[in-house]
Amino acid sequence: MYHCNLHFYLVGSYSKAFETVKGISPLSHFTHAFVESDELDQDFIAGADVIIADLQELDVRESLKSFRTYKKPEAELLLLLGQEQTRLLEEDFSGIQDIWYVPASEEEIKFRFLRWQQSYKMSKDFWQTTNYFETTINSIPNLVWYKDKEGVHKKVNKSFCQAVNKPMEQIEGRGHFYIWDIDPDEYAKGEFICMESEYEVMEKRETCIFEENVKIGDSMRELTTYKSPLFDIDGSVMGTVGVAADVTQERLYERMILNNANTDFLTGLYNRRYVYQFIEEKEGTPFTIYYIDLDNFKTINDKFGHREGDRALTLTAKVLKNCMPTDVITRVGGDEFLIVELGEYCTEEVEKKRKWLEAQLEEVYKADEHLQYISASIGTAHADANADKHIIDTLVGEADAFMYREKKRKKQKRA
Repeated sequence: MYHCNLHFYLVGSYSKAFETVKGISPLSHFTHAFVESDELDQDFIAGADVIIADLQELDVRESLKSFRTYKKPEAELLLLLGQEQTRLLEEDFSGIQDIWYVPASEEEIKFRFLRWQQSYKMSKDFWQTTNYFETTINSIPNLVWYKDKEGVHKKVNKSFCQAVNKPMEQIEGRGHFYIWDIDPDEYAKGEFICMESEYEVMEKRETCIFEENVKIGDSMRELTTYKSPLFDIDGSVMGTVGVAADVTQERLYERMILNNANTDFLTGLYNRRYVYQFIEEKEGTPFTIYYIDLDNFKTINDKFGHREGDRALTLTAKVLKNCMPTDVITRVGGDEFLIVELGEYCTEEVEKKRKWLEAQLEEVYKADEHLQYISASIGTAHADANADKHIIDTLVGEADAFMYREKKRKKQKRA
């Protein structure tokens, strides 16, 4: 993709080597432009990308001094020297890319220039690849890092630096604990898995995906990380490369959506969908359900309006949560509630708790001017460890029948 227009400065007495060089075609992505002079020209030196100097008729020391003074730092310097002139360099080869000994045949000059072209093109190809790479990793929001086998960060991208709030020069060459500000004793508690996952990737020698928690500042961040092994020239694993997406906000949204899908909007309790799913997942675990229905609830709506009816429902939810804080409490619809209590049950204890719940609710209702008209009827049903996970409908039916018997008993008692 890149294009490189090279400005050559050919300096020295007329040399057949120069004619040979000018006759060689540029490689792909390159064009050549030439200027020549017999004596050194400071302006030509300063403007050249490549200087090919035939120093057979020039002062070697003075010429080198001029080149080093006026040429661009990145300019390439190729010298044509006689064998006996090498000693004049005084073992100072700084800034010289190559030395061609002359006289040389046309084929030898072609060979040397082609070899230089290939080497120079390789450096530009490397620059392009590096440019692609750096632009890519530093323009994406994901964290990117490269580690050696000991977990030392050899390279990271800008997003990584922003995440740990440290400049790149403080990160590269440092280990996990320093970069993430994690105390080794805190890490040992097992809340983090970053380093262990690196070892797993190197052992499996394949790309693995992880869900990881990382502490950034005072908050925990959730990352989805893709980690791959890096192989040395001999095929051995020399480290890992990781790409991580910060999914903290996405996970929060997912939990909010799931919570909304499983929660009753008015009371904040679980809904029917959740409780059925919960019981199915607890197959093989004994449990008891309490089915609660408010007596005379319609009176509240008719007499005081739906706002008071809603308050009756939210107050009921609050009482149930206070009474059974470790159990799954659900509003299954209207003025009906369902509680799931896991564990072995005793008929006497369940009945005792059922009556206690009714009493707790009645006490709250009686203390409220508008809600003293209502009460609660509760039915129960049980499932042992061998019960089928689809037994919930049967149990609800049993508890519902129990609850209506209670309603009937209360009416008869009041009559």
